[in-house]
Amino acid sequence: MQAGPASRPASNGGVIVFARMPSVGLLGVDAKLVHVEVSISSGLPRFEIVGLPGSEVREAKERVRAAIENSGYPFPLRRIVANLTPADWKKEGAGWDLPLALAILGAASVIPVERAARMVAVGELTLDGVVKDVRGMLPAARTAKRIGLPLLCSVDSLDLVRTIEGLQVFPVRSLRQAVEAVQGTCCGATVARESLALDPERREDFADLIEMEHAKRACEIAAAGWHPLLLTGPPGSGKTALGMRITSILPPLSMEEAVEVASIHSTAHLSTNVRPSLHRPFRNPHHSISASGLLGGGSYPRPGEVSLAHRGVLFLDEFPEFSRTAVEGLRQPLESREITVVRNQILVTFPAQILFVAAANLCPCGRSGTDETCHCSPALLQRYYSRMSAPILDRIDLFVEVARLRRSPFERTNGNPESSRIIRARVEAAWKRQKQRQPESVFPFNSGYSLQELRRWAPLTRQARDLLETAYDRLGLSTRAFHRVWRVARTIADLSGHDAVERDDVAEALQYRRRPSAWVDMKDAPGITAASLESNRTGARRLME
Repeated sequence: MQAGPASRPASNGGVIVFARMPSVGLLGVDAKLVHVEVSISSGLPRFEIVGLPGSEVREAKERVRAAIENSGYPFPLRRIVANLTPADWKKEGAGWDLPLALAILGAASVIPVERAARMVAVGELTLDGVVKDVRGMLPAARTAKRIGLPLLCSVDSLDLVRTIEGLQVFPVRSLRQAVEAVQGTCCGATVARESLALDPERREDFADLIEMEHAKRACEIAAAGWHPLLLTGPPGSGKTALGMRITSILPPLSMEEAVEVASIHSTAHLSTNVRPSLHRPFRNPHHSISASGLLGGGSYPRPGEVSLAHRGVLFLDEFPEFSRTAVEGLRQPLESREITVVRNQILVTFPAQILFVAAANLCPCGRSGTDETCHCSPALLQRYYSRMSAPILDRIDLFVEVARLRRSPFERTNGNPESSRIIRARVEAAWKRQKQRQPESVFPFNSGYSLQELRRWAPLTRQARDLLETAYDRLGLSTRAFHRVWRVARTIADLSGHDAVERDDVAEALQYRRRPSAWVDMKDAPGITAASLESNRTGARRLME
Protein backbone atom coordinates (compact mmCIF):
# COMPACT_ATOMS: atom_id res chain seq x y z
CA MET A 1 0.00 0.00 0.00
CA GLN A 2 1.49 3.30 -1.07
CA ALA A 3 2.24 5.78 1.71
CA GLY A 4 2.47 8.89 -0.46
CA PRO A 5 5.23 11.49 -0.34
CA ALA A 6 6.37 12.58 3.10
CA SER A 7 6.58 16.24 2.09
CA ARG A 8 6.35 18.63 -0.84
CA PRO A 9 6.74 22.39 -1.29
CA ALA A 10 3.71 24.60 -0.79
CA SER A 11 2.68 27.43 -3.07
CA ASN A 12 3.28 29.97 -0.30
CA GLY A 13 6.90 28.94 0.12
CA GLY A 14 6.33 26.67 3.10
CA VAL A 15 6.33 22.88 3.30
CA ILE A 16 3.34 20.56 3.39
CA VAL A 17 3.94 17.28 5.22
CA PHE A 18 1.62 14.36 4.51
CA ALA A 19 1.05 10.96 6.15
CA ARG A 20 -1.56 8.21 5.81
CA MET A 21 -2.70 5.62 8.37
CA PRO A 22 -5.20 2.87 7.46
CA SER A 23 -8.10 2.24 9.83
CA VAL A 24 -11.62 0.84 9.63
CA GLY A 25 -15.08 2.27 10.19
CA LEU A 26 -18.37 0.52 10.89
CA LEU A 27 -21.05 0.73 8.23
CA GLY A 28 -23.99 -1.38 9.35
CA VAL A 29 -22.52 -4.68 10.51
CA ASP A 30 -19.45 -4.48 8.29
CA ALA A 31 -16.11 -2.74 8.81
CA LYS A 32 -14.92 -0.72 5.81
CA LEU A 33 -11.34 0.28 5.11
CA VAL A 34 -10.78 4.01 5.74
CA HIS A 35 -7.55 5.94 5.24
CA VAL A 36 -6.79 8.60 7.84
CA GLU A 37 -4.81 11.23 5.93
CA VAL A 38 -3.05 14.07 7.75
CA SER A 39 -1.56 17.14 6.16
CA ILE A 40 0.57 19.60 8.21
CA SER A 41 1.26 22.97 6.61
CA SER A 42 2.30 26.48 7.53
CA GLY A 43 -0.32 28.73 9.04
CA LEU A 44 -2.04 29.56 12.29
CA PRO A 45 -2.25 26.57 14.68
CA ARG A 46 -5.49 24.78 13.85
CA PHE A 47 -6.68 21.17 13.86
CA GLU A 48 -9.54 20.23 11.53
CA ILE A 49 -11.10 16.82 10.77
CA VAL A 50 -13.00 16.42 7.50
CA GLY A 51 -14.55 13.44 5.72
CA LEU A 52 -18.01 13.42 7.40
CA PRO A 53 -16.89 12.97 11.02
CA GLY A 54 -19.57 12.38 13.65
CA SER A 55 -19.69 14.17 17.00
CA GLU A 56 -17.43 11.59 18.72
CA VAL A 57 -14.86 11.93 15.93
CA ARG A 58 -14.89 15.73 16.11
CA GLU A 59 -14.25 15.52 19.85
CA ALA A 60 -11.16 13.41 19.11
CA LYS A 61 -9.17 16.59 18.39
CA GLU A 62 -8.79 17.39 22.10
CA ARG A 63 -8.24 13.76 23.13
CA VAL A 64 -5.54 13.27 20.50
CA ARG A 65 -3.77 16.52 21.35
CA ALA A 66 -3.65 15.71 25.08
CA ALA A 67 -2.63 12.07 24.48
CA ILE A 68 0.29 13.07 22.23
CA GLU A 69 1.57 15.69 24.64
CA ASN A 70 1.12 13.50 27.74
CA SER A 71 2.98 10.66 26.00
CA GLY A 72 6.06 12.87 25.65
CA TYR A 73 5.76 13.84 21.99
CA PRO A 74 5.48 17.41 20.65
CA PHE A 75 2.14 18.33 19.11
CA PRO A 76 2.74 20.32 15.88
CA LEU A 77 1.74 23.95 16.37
CA ARG A 78 0.82 24.41 12.72
CA ARG A 79 -2.23 23.96 10.53
CA ILE A 80 -3.33 20.32 10.66
CA VAL A 81 -6.02 18.87 8.39
CA ALA A 82 -7.12 15.26 8.87
CA ASN A 83 -9.24 13.61 6.19
CA LEU A 84 -11.17 10.36 6.59
CA THR A 85 -11.45 8.90 3.11
CA PRO A 86 -13.74 7.80 1.55
CA ALA A 87 -15.77 10.80 2.65
CA ASP A 88 -19.20 9.74 1.36
CA TRP A 89 -20.47 8.17 4.60
CA LYS A 90 -20.51 9.33 8.20
CA LYS A 91 -17.77 8.13 10.56
CA GLU A 92 -18.73 7.51 14.17
CA GLY A 93 -17.16 6.09 17.31
CA ALA A 94 -14.01 6.69 19.32
CA GLY A 95 -11.82 4.19 17.47
CA TRP A 96 -10.36 6.94 15.28
CA ASP A 97 -8.23 8.40 18.09
CA LEU A 98 -5.29 6.02 17.63
CA PRO A 99 -4.99 6.28 13.81
CA LEU A 100 -5.34 10.08 14.01
CA ALA A 101 -2.56 10.34 16.58
CA LEU A 102 -0.24 8.03 14.62
CA ALA A 103 -0.92 9.85 11.35
CA ILE A 104 -0.05 13.17 13.02
CA LEU A 105 3.13 11.69 14.47
CA GLY A 106 3.98 10.29 11.05
CA ALA A 107 3.55 13.69 9.43
CA ALA A 108 5.71 15.12 12.23
CA SER A 109 8.48 12.60 11.34
CA VAL A 110 8.24 10.80 14.70
CA ILE A 111 7.37 7.48 13.02
CA PRO A 112 8.13 6.24 9.48
CA VAL A 113 5.16 6.92 7.22
CA GLU A 114 5.94 3.89 5.03
CA ARG A 115 5.48 1.47 7.95
CA ALA A 116 2.43 3.32 9.23
CA ALA A 117 0.75 2.88 5.85
CA ARG A 118 1.13 -0.91 6.17
CA MET A 119 -0.81 -1.33 9.43
CA VAL A 120 -4.45 -0.96 10.46
CA ALA A 121 -4.92 0.99 13.69
CA VAL A 122 -8.11 1.07 15.78
CA GLY A 123 -8.48 2.31 19.35
CA GLU A 124 -9.65 5.04 21.69
CA LEU A 125 -7.15 7.22 23.57
CA THR A 126 -7.47 8.57 27.06
CA LEU A 127 -5.95 11.94 27.88
CA ASP A 128 -2.83 10.28 29.31
CA GLY A 129 -2.32 8.13 26.19
CA VAL A 130 -3.80 4.80 27.27
CA VAL A 131 -5.30 2.81 24.37
CA LYS A 132 -8.79 1.47 25.11
CA ASP A 133 -10.97 -1.17 23.51
CA VAL A 134 -13.80 0.02 21.26
CA ARG A 135 -17.02 -1.34 19.85
CA GLY A 136 -16.79 -3.38 16.65
CA MET A 137 -13.33 -4.90 17.05
CA LEU A 138 -14.35 -8.27 15.59
CA PRO A 139 -15.48 -6.87 12.22
CA ALA A 140 -12.39 -4.61 12.27
CA ALA A 141 -10.14 -7.65 12.75
CA ARG A 142 -11.94 -9.54 9.99
CA THR A 143 -11.39 -6.63 7.59
CA ALA A 144 -7.69 -6.38 8.51
CA LYS A 145 -7.29 -10.11 7.85
CA ARG A 146 -9.13 -9.81 4.53
CA ILE A 147 -6.90 -7.00 3.20
CA GLY A 148 -3.76 -8.68 4.56
CA LEU A 149 -2.53 -6.00 7.00
CA PRO A 150 -1.56 -6.38 10.68
CA LEU A 151 -3.89 -4.91 13.30
CA LEU A 152 -2.73 -2.39 15.89
CA CYS A 153 -5.22 -2.34 18.76
CA SER A 154 -5.64 -2.24 22.51
CA VAL A 155 -4.32 -5.16 24.53
CA ASP A 156 -7.86 -5.45 25.91
CA SER A 157 -9.02 -6.54 22.44
CA LEU A 158 -6.53 -9.39 22.14
CA ASP A 159 -8.78 -12.10 23.59
CA LEU A 160 -11.52 -11.10 21.15
CA VAL A 161 -9.44 -10.96 17.96
CA ARG A 162 -7.83 -14.33 18.75
CA THR A 163 -10.81 -15.91 17.05
CA ILE A 164 -9.52 -14.60 13.67
CA GLU A 165 -7.02 -17.23 12.62
CA GLY A 166 -3.83 -16.03 10.93
CA LEU A 167 -4.27 -12.35 11.79
CA GLN A 168 -1.08 -10.55 12.84
CA VAL A 169 -1.82 -8.40 15.90
CA PHE A 170 0.16 -5.68 17.68
CA PRO A 171 -1.58 -5.36 21.08
CA VAL A 172 -0.56 -2.14 22.85
CA ARG A 173 -1.42 -0.51 26.16
CA SER A 174 -0.44 3.06 25.35
CA LEU A 175 0.27 5.45 22.51
CA ARG A 176 3.98 5.17 23.26
CA GLN A 177 3.84 1.39 22.73
CA ALA A 178 1.92 1.99 19.50
CA VAL A 179 4.70 4.29 18.30
CA GLU A 180 7.27 1.60 19.12
CA ALA A 181 5.21 -0.96 17.18
CA VAL A 182 5.18 1.23 14.09
CA GLN A 183 8.89 1.98 14.46
CA GLY A 184 9.54 -1.77 14.55
CA THR A 185 11.09 -1.90 18.03
CA CYS A 186 8.41 -4.34 19.24
CA CYS A 187 7.06 -7.38 17.44
CA GLY A 188 3.50 -8.43 16.80
CA ALA A 189 2.16 -11.95 17.01
CA THR A 190 0.27 -14.01 14.45
CA VAL A 191 -2.59 -15.39 16.48
CA ALA A 192 -3.66 -18.99 16.35
CA ARG A 193 -7.39 -19.44 16.41
CA GLU A 194 -8.69 -19.91 19.93
CA SER A 195 -10.96 -22.92 20.06
CA LEU A 196 -14.45 -22.50 21.42
CA ALA A 197 -16.29 -25.05 23.50
CA LEU A 198 -19.98 -25.36 24.20
CA ASP A 199 -21.03 -24.19 27.61
CA PRO A 200 -22.70 -26.74 29.87
CA GLU A 201 -26.16 -27.81 28.79
CA ARG A 202 -28.78 -25.17 29.45
CA ARG A 203 -31.38 -25.91 32.04
CA GLU A 204 -34.33 -25.47 29.65
CA ASP A 205 -35.12 -28.88 28.19
CA PHE A 206 -38.03 -30.33 26.28
CA ALA A 207 -38.09 -33.17 28.79
CA ASP A 208 -39.61 -30.69 31.26
CA LEU A 209 -42.79 -30.39 29.16
CA ILE A 210 -45.40 -33.13 29.50
CA GLU A 211 -48.44 -33.92 27.34
CA MET A 212 -47.31 -31.52 24.61
CA GLU A 213 -46.11 -34.05 22.03
CA HIS A 214 -47.94 -32.42 19.11
CA ALA A 215 -46.44 -28.99 19.87
CA LYS A 216 -42.98 -30.44 20.49
CA ARG A 217 -43.18 -32.26 17.16
CA ALA A 218 -43.96 -28.95 15.44
CA CYS A 219 -40.94 -27.36 17.12
CA GLU A 220 -38.78 -30.23 15.88
CA ILE A 221 -40.02 -29.76 12.31
CA ALA A 222 -39.46 -26.01 12.53
CA ALA A 223 -35.89 -26.52 13.72
CA ALA A 224 -35.15 -29.24 11.15
CA GLY A 225 -36.23 -27.19 8.13
CA TRP A 226 -35.88 -23.63 9.51
CA HIS A 227 -39.65 -23.08 9.20
CA PRO A 228 -41.48 -20.10 10.78
CA LEU A 229 -43.74 -21.25 13.62
CA LEU A 230 -46.77 -19.69 15.35
CA LEU A 231 -47.91 -21.09 18.71
CA THR A 232 -51.41 -20.16 19.88
CA GLY A 233 -53.40 -21.02 22.96
CA PRO A 234 -54.70 -19.66 26.26
CA PRO A 235 -52.37 -18.19 28.89
CA GLY A 236 -50.47 -20.83 30.84
CA SER A 237 -50.68 -23.48 28.13
CA GLY A 238 -46.91 -23.61 27.62
CA LYS A 239 -46.38 -21.47 24.51
CA THR A 240 -43.58 -19.44 26.05
CA ALA A 241 -41.97 -22.55 27.53
CA LEU A 242 -41.86 -24.12 24.08
CA GLY A 243 -40.41 -21.02 22.46
CA MET A 244 -37.73 -20.66 25.12
CA ARG A 245 -36.53 -24.23 24.52
CA ILE A 246 -36.21 -24.27 20.73
CA THR A 247 -32.54 -23.28 20.80
CA SER A 248 -31.86 -26.40 22.87
CA ILE A 249 -32.68 -28.61 19.87
CA LEU A 250 -30.66 -26.59 17.33
CA PRO A 251 -27.17 -27.82 16.41
CA PRO A 252 -24.34 -25.54 17.58
CA LEU A 253 -22.80 -22.86 15.40
CA SER A 254 -19.65 -23.54 13.45
CA MET A 255 -16.56 -21.50 14.30
CA GLU A 256 -17.06 -19.22 11.29
CA GLU A 257 -20.73 -18.71 12.13
CA ALA A 258 -19.91 -17.93 15.77
CA VAL A 259 -17.46 -15.21 14.69
CA GLU A 260 -20.02 -13.80 12.25
CA VAL A 261 -22.74 -13.66 14.93
CA ALA A 262 -20.38 -12.09 17.47
CA SER A 263 -19.34 -9.50 14.87
CA ILE A 264 -22.96 -8.45 14.43
CA HIS A 265 -23.47 -8.18 18.18
CA SER A 266 -20.28 -6.16 18.59
CA THR A 267 -21.63 -3.46 16.24
CA ALA A 268 -24.91 -3.01 18.10
CA HIS A 269 -23.69 -1.01 21.12
CA LEU A 270 -24.42 -4.01 23.35
CA SER A 271 -20.89 -4.27 24.77
CA THR A 272 -17.26 -3.92 23.73
CA ASN A 273 -16.53 -7.37 25.16
CA VAL A 274 -18.67 -9.60 22.95
CA ARG A 275 -17.23 -13.11 22.94
CA PRO A 276 -18.04 -15.64 20.20
CA SER A 277 -20.15 -18.55 21.41
CA LEU A 278 -21.17 -21.78 19.72
CA HIS A 279 -24.68 -21.45 21.16
CA ARG A 280 -27.19 -20.07 18.69
CA PRO A 281 -28.54 -16.62 19.59
CA PHE A 282 -31.98 -16.30 21.13
CA ARG A 283 -33.73 -12.92 21.09
CA ASN A 284 -37.01 -12.29 22.90
CA PRO A 285 -37.85 -8.57 22.59
CA HIS A 286 -40.70 -6.94 24.51
CA HIS A 287 -43.85 -6.24 22.52
CA SER A 288 -43.43 -2.48 23.05
CA ILE A 289 -40.32 -2.42 20.82
CA SER A 290 -40.34 0.05 17.94
CA ALA A 291 -40.06 -0.93 14.29
CA SER A 292 -36.48 0.34 14.08
CA GLY A 293 -35.57 -1.52 17.27
CA LEU A 294 -36.92 -4.74 15.81
CA LEU A 295 -35.78 -4.37 12.22
CA GLY A 296 -32.77 -2.09 12.56
CA GLY A 297 -32.26 1.54 11.64
CA GLY A 298 -31.78 4.80 13.49
CA SER A 299 -30.09 7.98 12.29
CA TYR A 300 -26.93 5.90 11.89
CA PRO A 301 -28.13 2.40 10.89
CA ARG A 302 -27.54 -0.30 13.47
CA PRO A 303 -28.83 -3.87 13.55
CA GLY A 304 -32.15 -4.57 15.25
CA GLU A 305 -33.39 -7.63 17.09
CA VAL A 306 -33.99 -9.48 13.83
CA SER A 307 -30.32 -9.24 12.85
CA LEU A 308 -29.14 -9.92 16.40
CA ALA A 309 -31.03 -13.22 16.09
CA HIS A 310 -29.15 -14.06 12.85
CA ARG A 311 -28.53 -17.84 12.66
CA GLY A 312 -30.66 -18.28 15.77
CA VAL A 313 -34.19 -17.84 17.10
CA LEU A 314 -36.29 -14.68 17.13
CA PHE A 315 -39.15 -15.32 19.56
CA LEU A 316 -42.00 -12.79 19.60
CA ASP A 317 -44.17 -13.57 22.60
CA GLU A 318 -47.61 -11.91 22.67
CA PHE A 319 -47.31 -11.49 18.91
CA PRO A 320 -50.55 -9.51 18.33
CA GLU A 321 -49.43 -6.91 20.89
CA PHE A 322 -46.50 -5.80 18.70
CA SER A 323 -47.11 -2.67 16.64
CA ARG A 324 -48.57 -3.24 13.19
CA THR A 325 -45.65 -1.36 11.61
CA ALA A 326 -43.08 -3.59 13.28
CA VAL A 327 -44.93 -6.79 12.38
CA GLU A 328 -45.44 -5.81 8.75
CA GLY A 329 -41.73 -5.03 8.50
CA LEU A 330 -41.03 -8.74 8.95
CA ARG A 331 -42.29 -9.51 5.45
CA GLN A 332 -38.91 -8.94 3.77
CA PRO A 333 -36.65 -10.81 6.24
CA LEU A 334 -38.99 -13.82 6.36
CA GLU A 335 -38.72 -14.13 2.57
CA SER A 336 -35.23 -12.89 1.66
CA ARG A 337 -33.43 -13.48 5.00
CA GLU A 338 -31.98 -9.96 4.98
CA ILE A 339 -33.11 -6.41 5.73
CA THR A 340 -32.23 -3.37 3.65
CA VAL A 341 -32.37 -0.04 5.51
CA VAL A 342 -31.84 3.43 4.03
CA ARG A 343 -31.09 6.28 6.43
CA ASN A 344 -29.50 9.66 5.65
CA GLN A 345 -28.58 8.53 2.14
CA ILE A 346 -26.85 5.44 3.58
CA LEU A 347 -28.01 2.05 2.31
CA VAL A 348 -27.19 -0.82 4.66
CA THR A 349 -28.13 -4.48 4.38
CA PHE A 350 -28.38 -6.47 7.61
CA PRO A 351 -28.36 -10.29 7.69
CA ALA A 352 -31.57 -11.87 8.94
CA GLN A 353 -31.35 -15.65 8.65
CA ILE A 354 -33.68 -16.27 11.58
CA LEU A 355 -35.81 -19.11 12.84
CA PHE A 356 -38.98 -17.12 13.49
CA VAL A 357 -41.19 -18.26 16.37
CA ALA A 358 -44.21 -16.34 17.64
CA ALA A 359 -46.78 -16.97 20.37
CA ALA A 360 -50.26 -15.50 20.71
CA ASN A 361 -53.34 -15.83 22.87
CA LEU A 362 -56.59 -16.74 21.15
CA CYS A 363 -58.25 -13.49 22.24
CA PRO A 364 -57.31 -10.26 24.06
CA CYS A 365 -58.76 -11.33 27.40
CA GLY A 366 -57.11 -14.76 27.23
CA ARG A 367 -60.20 -16.74 28.20
CA SER A 368 -60.85 -18.24 24.78
CA GLY A 369 -59.81 -21.89 24.76
CA THR A 370 -60.40 -22.27 28.51
CA ASP A 371 -63.35 -23.24 30.69
CA GLU A 372 -64.05 -19.56 31.31
CA THR A 373 -66.34 -17.43 29.17
CA CYS A 374 -64.73 -15.00 26.73
CA HIS A 375 -66.41 -11.57 26.73
CA CYS A 376 -64.40 -10.04 23.87
CA SER A 377 -66.66 -8.24 21.40
CA PRO A 378 -66.39 -8.97 17.66
CA ALA A 379 -64.94 -5.51 17.09
CA LEU A 380 -62.27 -6.09 19.73
CA LEU A 381 -61.41 -9.47 18.22
CA GLN A 382 -61.20 -7.90 14.78
CA ARG A 383 -58.71 -5.29 15.99
CA TYR A 384 -56.72 -7.99 17.79
CA TYR A 385 -56.44 -10.30 14.79
CA SER A 386 -55.90 -7.49 12.27
CA ARG A 387 -52.42 -6.93 13.73
CA MET A 388 -51.51 -10.29 12.19
CA SER A 389 -52.31 -9.58 8.56
CA ALA A 390 -52.86 -12.21 5.90
CA PRO A 391 -49.47 -11.57 4.21
CA ILE A 392 -47.66 -12.15 7.51
CA LEU A 393 -49.64 -15.28 8.41
CA ASP A 394 -49.16 -16.60 4.89
CA ARG A 395 -45.38 -16.49 5.47
CA ILE A 396 -45.67 -18.80 8.49
CA ASP A 397 -45.26 -22.51 7.78
CA LEU A 398 -46.50 -24.10 11.00
CA PHE A 399 -49.56 -23.23 13.09
CA VAL A 400 -49.96 -25.07 16.38
CA GLU A 401 -52.70 -24.61 18.96
CA VAL A 402 -51.47 -25.49 22.45
CA ALA A 403 -54.12 -26.55 24.96
CA ARG A 404 -53.88 -26.17 28.71
CA LEU A 405 -52.67 -29.16 30.69
CA ARG A 406 -55.69 -31.16 31.88
CA ARG A 407 -53.85 -33.10 34.57
CA SER A 408 -51.82 -32.22 37.61
CA PRO A 409 -48.15 -31.52 36.87
CA PHE A 410 -47.31 -33.77 39.83
CA GLU A 411 -48.92 -36.83 38.25
CA ARG A 412 -46.47 -39.34 36.82
CA THR A 413 -46.45 -39.74 33.06
CA ASN A 414 -46.26 -42.94 31.06
CA GLY A 415 -42.64 -43.16 30.02
CA ASN A 416 -40.01 -40.45 30.00
CA PRO A 417 -40.50 -37.43 27.70
CA GLU A 418 -37.81 -37.05 25.07
CA SER A 419 -34.97 -34.75 26.04
CA SER A 420 -33.67 -31.94 23.89
CA ARG A 421 -30.52 -33.96 23.26
CA ILE A 422 -32.49 -36.76 21.58
CA ILE A 423 -34.55 -34.35 19.46
CA ARG A 424 -31.42 -32.41 18.48
CA ALA A 425 -29.85 -35.61 17.13
CA ARG A 426 -32.77 -36.03 14.71
CA VAL A 427 -32.57 -32.36 13.72
CA GLU A 428 -28.83 -32.71 13.02
CA ALA A 429 -29.52 -35.75 10.82
CA ALA A 430 -32.14 -33.78 8.85
CA TRP A 431 -29.70 -30.85 8.46
CA LYS A 432 -27.06 -33.27 7.15
CA ARG A 433 -29.45 -34.55 4.46
CA GLN A 434 -30.29 -31.00 3.36
CA LYS A 435 -26.64 -29.93 3.20
CA GLN A 436 -25.78 -33.02 1.17
CA ARG A 437 -28.36 -31.99 -1.42
CA GLN A 438 -26.94 -28.45 -1.71
CA PRO A 439 -23.38 -28.48 -0.31
CA GLU A 440 -22.48 -25.09 -1.84
CA SER A 441 -25.62 -23.23 -0.77
CA VAL A 442 -25.39 -20.52 1.90
CA PHE A 443 -28.93 -21.47 3.00
CA PRO A 444 -29.50 -25.17 2.28
CA PHE A 445 -32.64 -25.53 4.40
CA ASN A 446 -35.95 -26.72 2.98
CA SER A 447 -37.78 -23.52 3.90
CA GLY A 448 -35.67 -21.65 1.32
CA TYR A 449 -36.37 -23.95 -1.63
CA SER A 450 -37.57 -22.29 -4.81
CA LEU A 451 -40.18 -23.97 -6.99
CA GLN A 452 -37.47 -25.42 -9.23
CA GLU A 453 -35.61 -26.77 -6.20
CA LEU A 454 -38.80 -28.29 -4.82
CA ARG A 455 -39.39 -30.13 -8.07
CA ARG A 456 -35.80 -31.39 -8.04
CA TRP A 457 -35.21 -32.14 -4.35
CA ALA A 458 -38.75 -32.88 -3.08
CA PRO A 459 -40.26 -35.40 -5.50
CA LEU A 460 -43.76 -36.52 -4.56
CA THR A 461 -45.11 -40.04 -4.70
CA ARG A 462 -48.36 -40.46 -6.61
CA GLN A 463 -50.41 -40.67 -3.40
CA ALA A 464 -48.68 -37.61 -1.93
CA ARG A 465 -49.29 -35.68 -5.14
CA ASP A 466 -53.00 -36.52 -5.15
CA LEU A 467 -53.41 -35.47 -1.52
CA LEU A 468 -51.59 -32.16 -2.02
CA GLU A 469 -53.66 -31.48 -5.13
CA THR A 470 -56.89 -32.15 -3.26
CA ALA A 471 -55.85 -29.93 -0.36
CA TYR A 472 -55.02 -27.08 -2.74
CA ASP A 473 -58.54 -27.30 -4.13
CA ARG A 474 -60.59 -27.85 -0.98
CA LEU A 475 -58.66 -25.72 1.49
CA GLY A 476 -58.22 -22.84 -0.92
CA LEU A 477 -54.51 -22.53 -0.25
CA SER A 478 -52.71 -19.57 -1.73
CA THR A 479 -49.80 -20.34 -4.05
CA ARG A 480 -47.36 -19.33 -1.30
CA ALA A 481 -49.13 -21.56 1.25
CA PHE A 482 -49.13 -24.44 -1.24
CA HIS A 483 -45.36 -24.20 -1.61
CA ARG A 484 -44.91 -23.94 2.14
CA VAL A 485 -46.87 -27.15 2.73
CA TRP A 486 -44.64 -28.84 0.15
CA ARG A 487 -41.49 -27.58 1.90
CA VAL A 488 -42.73 -28.71 5.33
CA ALA A 489 -43.54 -32.13 3.88
CA ARG A 490 -39.95 -32.32 2.57
CA THR A 491 -38.66 -31.62 6.08
CA ILE A 492 -40.91 -34.27 7.60
CA ALA A 493 -39.61 -36.72 5.01
CA ASP A 494 -36.03 -35.80 5.97
CA LEU A 495 -36.79 -36.48 9.63
CA SER A 496 -38.19 -39.87 8.61
CA GLY A 497 -35.29 -40.65 6.28
CA HIS A 498 -37.44 -40.70 3.11
CA ASP A 499 -35.87 -39.86 -0.25
CA ALA A 500 -39.26 -38.93 -1.76
CA VAL A 501 -42.11 -37.09 -0.06
CA GLU A 502 -44.77 -39.63 0.85
CA ARG A 503 -48.48 -39.29 1.53
CA ASP A 504 -48.07 -39.39 5.32
CA ASP A 505 -45.51 -36.56 5.10
CA VAL A 506 -47.98 -34.36 3.21
CA ALA A 507 -50.82 -35.29 5.57
CA GLU A 508 -48.82 -34.23 8.61
CA ALA A 509 -47.70 -31.01 6.90
CA LEU A 510 -51.32 -30.11 6.13
CA GLN A 511 -52.24 -30.41 9.81
CA TYR A 512 -49.96 -27.48 10.55
CA ARG A 513 -51.80 -25.20 8.10
CA ARG A 514 -54.94 -25.28 10.27
CA ARG A 515 -55.69 -21.93 11.84
CA PRO A 516 -56.71 -21.80 15.53
CA SER A 517 -60.39 -22.54 16.09
CA ALA A 518 -61.03 -19.02 17.40
CA TRP A 519 -59.90 -17.51 14.07
CA VAL A 520 -62.05 -19.40 11.59
CA ASP A 521 -64.56 -16.56 11.22
CA MET A 522 -61.98 -13.84 10.69
CA LYS A 523 -61.85 -12.51 7.16
CA ASP A 524 -58.13 -11.90 7.02
CA ALA A 525 -57.13 -15.46 7.90
CA PRO A 526 -55.33 -16.65 4.74
CA GLY A 527 -56.57 -19.74 2.99
CA ILE A 528 -60.32 -19.32 3.65
CA THR A 529 -61.29 -16.24 1.64
CA ALA A 530 -63.78 -16.35 -1.18
CA ALA A 531 -61.13 -15.51 -3.74
CA SER A 532 -58.81 -18.29 -2.62
CA LEU A 533 -61.63 -20.85 -2.80
CA GLU A 534 -61.73 -20.34 -6.58
CA SER A 535 -58.42 -22.23 -6.88
CA ASN A 536 -58.73 -25.56 -8.66
CA ARG A 537 -56.90 -28.76 -9.24
CA THR A 538 -55.57 -27.60 -12.59
CA GLY A 539 -53.63 -24.87 -10.83
CA ALA A 540 -52.18 -27.39 -8.38
CA ARG A 541 -51.02 -29.66 -11.20
CA ARG A 542 -49.37 -26.70 -12.93
CA LEU A 543 -47.45 -25.81 -9.74
CA MET A 544 -46.14 -29.34 -9.25
CA GLU A 545 -45.14 -30.02 -12.86
